[in-house]
Amino acid sequence: MEMLYELLDNLIQLHKAMYTLSTQKKDVLIKGNVDDLVAITRQEQKLIKGVTAAETARLNVVRELTAEKGLTLQEGTLAELIKLTTSAEEKTRLTARRDELNRIVFELRDANELNQQLLKQSLSFVNMTLDLITDTPEDDFIYGNPSSDGYRQANRTFFNKKA
Repeated sequence: MEMLYELLDNLIQLHKAMYTLSTQKKDVLIKGNVDDLVAITRQEQKLIKGVTAAETARLNVVRELTAEKGLTLQEGTLAELIKLTTSAEEKTRLTARRDELNRIVFELRDANELNQQLLKQSLSFVNMTLDLITDTPEDDFIYGNPSSDGYRQANRTFFNKKA
């Protein structure tokens, strides 16, 4: 059981680190600092690999524990393990860690949703700016004969959108 508690504590610490990065990412998104955003994203990728490994190890430990007791789990969740545990002390310890993990995961989810909204706003601002720069001006020529060939120039832009 101690191995399980260590893994759960590790998962909690990894998720807290991810939450810290998500709050830093929010500030970076507001400032528009792309280099810092790339650095934070790399750190997040490392943490995600750590979470994946810890979760796999947790699932294996839970399966081993239940196999030792002669029990079978359907999904290997903490809630299921808590139901099968007979010791009141173990139930309390597992419940406390599960609740802490749930709390930090929900905070992380909320922070990521905010960051996603900030990214969408930034992207829409960039698209609007690009549209302003690359649109063909409609009123280029105020004076001139509309029937002449030189009146309109096709696709006069600063940037080529197709490039």
